[in-house]
Amino acid sequence: MTVFLSSYVNTVDRKGRVSVPAPFRAEMANQSRQMVVIYQAPNENFLYAWGYDDFVKFAERIKKLPPMSRERQRLARTILAAARPVTFDGEGRMLLPEPLLKAAAIDGKALFAGQGDYFTIWNPDKYDEYADADLEHYEQDMEILSSNWDEE
Repeated sequence: MTVFLSSYVNTVDRKGRVSVPAPFRAEMANQSRQMVVIYQAPNENFLYAWGYDDFVKFAERIKKLPPMSRERQRLARTILAAARPVTFDGEGRMLLPEPLLKAAAIDGKALFAGQGDYFTIWNPDKYDEYADADLEHYEQDMEILSSNWDEE
């Protein structure tokens, strides 16, 4: 099971290459393919990134919806059709496609934020804005989490 934790800021070079944090690469070592599947968060300024096998599991959930349903069609367009598989080079870097860099307003630095089974990639300043706003909901979110806690 892949678990991405913590956050890291790395430099993006002029070609759009950025080093994937070593702990994230280590989490993906057992994936069947050493690649990241990336897509823009709809209506947001950040990118979702999944290890290949975890993304396939996620895509399978979409495929379980009725084939011609509006929900499946929307999710297929916004996620599956938009997803870009990106491989690592020998130095652990990946090349972020220019449209994705622009969509996330990433220029010079990229912040990788662990989200458990996936991670997100941000402009560091934008991430800080969201993180500050998230703190306003912390107590409410913890109450929801606590009420859904599965006691074993």
